[in-house]
Amino acid sequence: MVDEWSGFAALLANLIEKYAVVLDLDALPDLVIEESMPEKVEADDMIHENNIESAKAA
Repeated sequence: MVDEWSGFAALLANLIEKYAVVLDLDALPDLVIEESMPEKVEADDMIHENNIESAKAA
């Protein structure tokens, strides 16, 4: 059984191998992961609070 993704994976592997030297991946800057911004989290919480309607007895 041949996996339908195996051909695509092989193509990607060949392209990466072929162009790794040209791209010079070792010269790329290090990835910087920023901490989550508390202002955005608080704003998201307030949005959800405003969308909830108060329950009223019928």
